[in-house]
Amino acid sequence: MCRIVGGFELKSNGLLENIEFMRDSMIAGGPDDYGLFIQNEVVLAHRRLSIIDLSNHAHQPFVNDRYALVFNGEIYNYKEVAQILQKEGVNCDSRSDTEVLLESFAYFGLSCVDYFDGMFAFTIFDRLEEKLYLCRDRFGVKPLYYYYDSNCFLFSSELKGLFAYPKLQKSVNKIVLSYFLELGYVPAPYCMVENAYKLENGHYLIVNIKKARNFGIKDSINKIQYYSIKEKYGNNSFCEDSFEQALHKSISLRMVSDVSVGVCLSGGVDSSLVCAVLKEQGNSFETFSMSFLESSFDESVYAKSVADILGVKNHKFICTLKEAQDLIPSLVQIYDEPFGDTSALPTLLLAQKIRQTHKVALSADGGDELGFGYERYFWANNRYIEYRKFRAFGFLLNVLDTESSVKLLQKFGVSIGIDKFLRIKNQLQAKSFLEHYLVEITHFRKEGLKKNGLTPFVVDGVLCDNFKEMSYFDIQNYLSEDILTKTDRASMSVGLEFREPLLGRELVEYMLSLSSEENLIFKDSVAVSGKKIFKKYLEKFLPKELIYRQKMGFGVPLESWVRGELSYLLDEIDCGYFNEGYVKSLIDDFKNSIRVDFAKIWYLYIFSVWKKEWNIQ
Repeated sequence: MCRIVGGFELKSNGLLENIEFMRDSMIAGGPDDYGLFIQNEVVLAHRRLSIIDLSNHAHQPFVNDRYALVFNGEIYNYKEVAQILQKEGVNCDSRSDTEVLLESFAYFGLSCVDYFDGMFAFTIFDRLEEKLYLCRDRFGVKPLYYYYDSNCFLFSSELKGLFAYPKLQKSVNKIVLSYFLELGYVPAPYCMVENAYKLENGHYLIVNIKKARNFGIKDSINKIQYYSIKEKYGNNSFCEDSFEQALHKSISLRMVSDVSVGVCLSGGVDSSLVCAVLKEQGNSFETFSMSFLESSFDESVYAKSVADILGVKNHKFICTLKEAQDLIPSLVQIYDEPFGDTSALPTLLLAQKIRQTHKVALSADGGDELGFGYERYFWANNRYIEYRKFRAFGFLLNVLDTESSVKLLQKFGVSIGIDKFLRIKNQLQAKSFLEHYLVEITHFRKEGLKKNGLTPFVVDGVLCDNFKEMSYFDIQNYLSEDILTKTDRASMSVGLEFREPLLGRELVEYMLSLSSEENLIFKDSVAVSGKKIFKKYLEKFLPKELIYRQKMGFGVPLESWVRGELSYLLDEIDCGYFNEGYVKSLIDDFKNSIRVDFAKIWYLYIFSVWKKEWNIQ
């Protein structure tokens, strides 16, 4: 696990003069080693966190006669790939996944990623043809930003690496600001900063430097999708042997390490499944859990029960108001693009605690997307079915303005607020199921965005099955740019590597290939919950009352804290990019205990302090 940065300039030496500063701005993610490669105007830089092959053999940039590589991540099956190369006559030392990656690229070209099972973001410079190849893994576990203007092309694992380039034009992309306010994160390929982008999961970027010199940088960039998640969805029947084989392989590969590996355990289905399989495989490990003093947010009792039954040691840590308060100012420095997921706070604290004894930990992300585990999937699906009979009358909700409509309904005894009214209105008027689902998961409605001069996020459905539509949207967006971003930045901020045991390629493809019914639990012919396959497998290890309990999620009592001791945070919200009357009304309603969507308040706060922290215009 590492951090990478680099690029080239056409007309000046600003990159050469500042590359070490750019590299070392991400030292927390690579405290063990560093390196630099320069050829003419091209620069590659690296910070290393040593996990596999702790020797200097894997020092980066990793250079051979033709190529130079900087790499962030892990190729878990690198020994298998090395054997394939050796059978092809390629002399490859299998001690380091870094060398295996570069030799694979040299032999197979762009198709080398077809052989990899892992998480990775890498850049390879072809010194002969003068081309840069940037690549991000299939599911977006590792980040990769890039920026270009008429003079330079830059790439970095984090935005802070780009911000350290003094000539970077730092201005807000207002279209992307709208997406952030809706979703609470920035979906790829977008970035909050103008002229900057995030490489999407499953994509390559090829930059022809010779062409850039003659025709400009923009015309020298070519983006290629090498992996399509959409194509993996199917309607197959479940086979327990195939599932068990894929599950065990995915989890066992994530234990490949030259340092000890811990496991995050919430007591939920996914983390319990990972622990159960690890015990079944004969692994020795310790588990780590986060809890809250507020009982409605505390899941630690379930984590302890799972750990006790499986016979593993569990370390429980408590996220208190004081600890959260101390962490909040660091959020926009660690998550250097606006990031609104409030569970970033306990994730950061958990990473800090684990790092005291471990350099690697497993975090069971992806299970909800693969197995339809989110409760919102069932809310959205059932509402879509229920609203069919009323959809023809949806236009009637446009007769009066929103405030008048809500007051009229309240006068007739209907308990409804503005946010709920707009949710119902927009879902009744949705032209597709995916548009209906987007209303379910967004916070700023299109009406609120328009009041602030912003443009709503638009999506098109690609699959005919409602549950698969939601799963696909979330894997492409929420999983890679929220969940995995949260764990990546939190862990790397303290030099810890989080791994994803449920995102092995074979396991993901197997789960997506199944018909939706195989993963759904029905009551009276209505789908009421998901992850049937995971839950059924867990019955071999845990009592049913632990497996089939109500899902809690990784919630944080932040709203109650901001209503109390953290109310001063509201004073930091800047109305500069927004309709001042709209924002002040929203804050006043919150202060007066009028029900509002707290996510709106939090997103406005995060954007305001981010803009100030990074001096964004």
